[in-house]
Amino acid sequence: MEIKTITNKIKCELPGCKNLAEYSVSCTDNCKHNFNLCKECLTELHKQFSKVLTPKSIKNVYQKGGINGKTTKSN
Repeated sequence: MEIKTITNKIKCELPGCKNLAEYSVSCTDNCKHNFNLCKECLTELHKQFSKVLTPKSIKNVYQKGGINGKTTKSN
């Protein structure tokens, strides 16, 4: 997956948005259909995705059983 900056005058494809797209999201190099977004919609999508996909702190992983299943205490 790749996000590219575009210069063509294409409308943002999110419903309800009437801005011109500045970015194009493509799945592969040979993809005929790209998802075109304006900067505002891309920023809002980033905020919403980060709520769901934010990685946990490595410190939390070790406190909850860790990678090897053993709990460790922090000093």
